[in-house]
Amino acid sequence: MKQKLILSVFIFSIFSSCAQLHHVQIGDIQSHPDYVMKPFDVKISETGVNLQDAKNIAQAVTQSEETKKQASDIAGIISLFQMGPVTGNPVYVKDYAKNLVQLIYEKCPSGKVTGLMSVRESRKYPVISGEIVKITGYCLIPKGG
Repeated sequence: MKQKLILSVFIFSIFSSCAQLHHVQIGDIQSHPDYVMKPFDVKISETGVNLQDAKNIAQAVTQSEETKKQASDIAGIISLFQMGPVTGNPVYVKDYAKNLVQLIYEKCPSGKVTGLMSVRESRKYPVISGEIVKITGYCLIPKGG
């Protein structure tokens, strides 16, 4: 019985997910007759953990009251070390998106960008999530250059 429950939870975890949009910001698109607009996109993600879900699953698969209490205690201790956005699950690397500007410069070395759109979303699964920041835009490239 216990093995069937664990297998059911595992299968449910793999095949169920949900995407949630937290924030979108769109800038104006500036065109210039001397430039060609080349589209680009940059995406950075980090894994978030929902300790409440983890604790609930751990407590569901055990009969021991002591083990249930230990699962609750462990979740409480680990949560002290989690940081992150309040829109998704907390992550362990709070500044995972700090290199976005550098990644944009890699896509557009001239630094002349327009039409930037930033999207902050998360893809949720039981216990874990993908916390995602995506930037799309256009790089202005001089014609003939």
